Amino acid sequence: MNTNQEINKGVNFGFIDNSIQSLSRYQPALVTNQNGTVLDTIEDELRNATTFTIAVAFVTSGGLLDLKSTLADIATHGVHGKLITSTYLGFNNPRVFEDLLQIPNLDVRVLDQDGFHTKAYYFNHDDYESLVIGSANLTQNALKNNFEWNLRITSTERGEIVRNAKSELEKLWQQATPLTQAWIDEYKEDWQPNYSSFSRKKKVNKSGKIVPNQMQKPALEALKHLRDAQHAKRGLVVAATGTGKTYLAAFDVQQFQPKRLLFVVHREQILRKAMSSFREILGGSDSDYGILSGSQKNLNARYLFATVNMVSKKSICEQLGSKDFDYIIIDEAHRVGQNNHGEKETMYQRLMNFYKPQFMLGMTATPERTDGTNVYEYFDYNLTYEISLLDSLDHNLLTPFHYIGVTDYEKDGEVIDDKTSLKYLVSDERVNHLIDKTNYYGPRKDTVHGLIFVSRIAEGRELAIKLTNKGINAQFVSAEDTVEAREKAVHQLTKGELQYIITVDIFNEGVDIPILNQIVMMRPTKSSIIFLQQLGRGLRKFAHKEYVTILDFIGNYDENYMIPMAFDRSHTNNKEKIRKQIISPSISGVSTIHFEEVARQKILASISKARLNDMKRFKNAYQNLKEKIGLRQPMLLDFAKMGSIEVSDIIDKFDTLYDMQNKFEIDFSNVLTEKQYAFLKFISAEITVSKRPVEAWILKKLLDQPVLTDEEILSGLKVQNIFCDKETLDNVASVLCFTYFSKVKQKKYGQMVLIKRTNNKWAFTSEFQQLLQSLIFKNYFEDALDANLWNVSQNPEIYQNRFTIGEKYYRPDIIKMLNWPKEPNYINIGGYALRDDERFLPVFISLQKNKKVQNKLVYDNTFLDRSTIPLFSKSGRTTSSTVESKLLKHKDFGMIQLFIRKSNDDRIDGKDFYYLGSAKTLSAKDVIKENVDGKPTKLVEFILRLEHEVDLGLYRFLAED
Repeated sequence: MNTNQEINKGVNFGFIDNSIQSLSRYQPALVTNQNGTVLDTIEDELRNATTFTIAVAFVTSGGLLDLKSTLADIATHGVHGKLITSTYLGFNNPRVFEDLLQIPNLDVRVLDQDGFHTKAYYFNHDDYESLVIGSANLTQNALKNNFEWNLRITSTERGEIVRNAKSELEKLWQQATPLTQAWIDEYKEDWQPNYSSFSRKKKVNKSGKIVPNQMQKPALEALKHLRDAQHAKRGLVVAATGTGKTYLAAFDVQQFQPKRLLFVVHREQILRKAMSSFREILGGSDSDYGILSGSQKNLNARYLFATVNMVSKKSICEQLGSKDFDYIIIDEAHRVGQNNHGEKETMYQRLMNFYKPQFMLGMTATPERTDGTNVYEYFDYNLTYEISLLDSLDHNLLTPFHYIGVTDYEKDGEVIDDKTSLKYLVSDERVNHLIDKTNYYGPRKDTVHGLIFVSRIAEGRELAIKLTNKGINAQFVSAEDTVEAREKAVHQLTKGELQYIITVDIFNEGVDIPILNQIVMMRPTKSSIIFLQQLGRGLRKFAHKEYVTILDFIGNYDENYMIPMAFDRSHTNNKEKIRKQIISPSISGVSTIHFEEVARQKILASISKARLNDMKRFKNAYQNLKEKIGLRQPMLLDFAKMGSIEVSDIIDKFDTLYDMQNKFEIDFSNVLTEKQYAFLKFISAEITVSKRPVEAWILKKLLDQPVLTDEEILSGLKVQNIFCDKETLDNVASVLCFTYFSKVKQKKYGQMVLIKRTNNKWAFTSEFQQLLQSLIFKNYFEDALDANLWNVSQNPEIYQNRFTIGEKYYRPDIIKMLNWPKEPNYINIGGYALRDDERFLPVFISLQKNKKVQNKLVYDNTFLDRSTIPLFSKSGRTTSSTVESKLLKHKDFGMIQLFIRKSNDDRIDGKDFYYLGSAKTLSAKDVIKENVDGKPTKLVEFILRLEHEVDLGLYRFLAED
């Protein structure tokens, strides 16, 4: 069918009858930020266009930055476009016009006309044209966050609507003035900034009083609970820099009401700022507040703000007394293990050993240490509250960032790697490459306040010299410089006297430079923790700072895969999920993640080589968590809450937590009987990692309540918005009674039933109750349930229906959740299976296949569009075959449930599938294909239509080769 016919069908689908079969790329569509984003659509159009024209009233540097890496990629393919914008209301900053001049494949003109409200995006795709018209300007909020409504339509070049739009765009182009530096200089003379959009960090109520923000409220509740319920004397709060830890401490002092407070910092320069923040919250007279430092000694103040070196001195301790303070706060608590040269006891250790307050609070953004210090130990392993950098962005506590993975310098096919010698790291060509990229992505010239991380001290020193020689004021600082020298450099950067500070790693933490608007990483990522620490240096909110640009120069580094893993909350070792974060990155809010095309390929290559299932990774994760929770043996719930590795990865690697502990604990003494161990394997494999929490919920309830009725279960699950119907309850009973499983599996799991269900009443069997008498086994059993239910509390929305579109599921879980009466032989299921009563037919599609396939047929499925995909039947089948004929006749949504993954190679992409929703059959035909042996084989080619088109980000990942 030709393009004209397809567009005709798309128009009919969109405006006449939505039951008409048509390809989604030709259908009219509403483009919003509620289902995907406007940015997703614009990027997708750009990547498939041959030319384009954009006409928008308003452009911001952040909005433009969202598209710059895409524009750079399509420039390498010869794609060129036009942009028309305006001077209307003086909204556009002169800097954005200078940004536009840096894009070589974009011609820009400016319209000086009042009332210019146009928001139009036109794309030519050779055989068809598309147009997006609506409310979205080219700003970071409009592209990702605002409530924007836009209509996307497609047309041939003869279509009247698009023809008129092109004509109007051409008229605007002819009326507009070409953008030049001279024009910008003239515009600057009359332009006045509008800073009304700046959002303050402090939350203020109607009376003007500062109140706790979204991070501080739950942290305050947790601190109160720690003291009141657990009677703890110490606690640690971990929160990203810039989220308001000092105000949090002040609010907790307000609720604690101490007679005397001691606030301890490592540097005198921080004292006055901290004291000012406390005064805003606590009020009181000036005489209540005092400083203890090398230059000031107000020992009698009610609220004393002190440097650690002063307050830990023996003479000062004697003057103050060990019980003089009932509340002590240690800022930057990760420094507790740092001592002066030659000293056995650190200043912090002296302080913490001498003073005996009612409560001691530690605060840090970076508890994980590379110096061997266990920060948690100093605070009795009471991790009271933790909010990560990504969580802080979700709550709008930090400045949004735009991360761009750029391609490092390449010469004669050679790219910077882990072994590159110094002379190439600071070659003139690489320095020029750095300048070109910072000029392109910005900010630049006198507007940049940047921090550059490099690999080596010698590299940093030489880079500072070369940048300075090219008119870019830069200074290298390292641990070899004095604190005063570093602070002077920070002051110069803040004042604009320096454009860049270059360092190796001393600014990973503990340095506050709110004005930073650009972070440049010219070193390999070896640690996700350090990567996020360095990225987070620039995220503190600051007046008029709308976003931070993160430029990460990506070479042929072995650990490139650490970058996407840093942005993934789940800490998965599933390579398919990590690849998705590269090909189709996602992050909440207006922050964005982009990778230039070549950089993306380098990271994908790194992921392919990475050994993410290596035993060393699990051992490190185990030991790190053990230090975090108090040197006891970590449980699955600990990993779920605080670990750096997914629970499902643990079960996949070790079968049970018991086996993992036995592997890593030197003196492992827990003993399970053969039956207890078999049951633990069952719970771990069938319940702990299951996306159906009903089994875990029932078993957990039965630990406290001897008998449960069907009605109690159904009503209890309904209250928690967990999907469960009567049929599901019957299936759960068969699972917990083991009748669901084959004889082989029953034997594997111990051949002893967990529960009995009689007259719709559920209870543990007497045999299983006997096993629970062992506290060791009960502990493992309950922990395995808790780990599953923890996911429900963290992501309740994905359990409200049988399946959630976009989530991943294992094939055995899918069959179970579709309530098969008996677990089938999965070899017989293959690509699809029909339930006996024909209610459900799950379809499993692997887009790319290796040659180890059951029916010897190797073919790659390819999406026809975002809602249409072919399905090939099992070999030897025709449209007259039993199941296939029923599949052909079924024209409604509901029976077919479609699951998809990138590849059928479990070692590469894992065993789980994305759920794409229900589908129906559009057409089917008998075809003949050769198998791997060259033998002609009969099969059926179905065309399936999804009820809901695939999310654009997921589609891009699945469809990209």
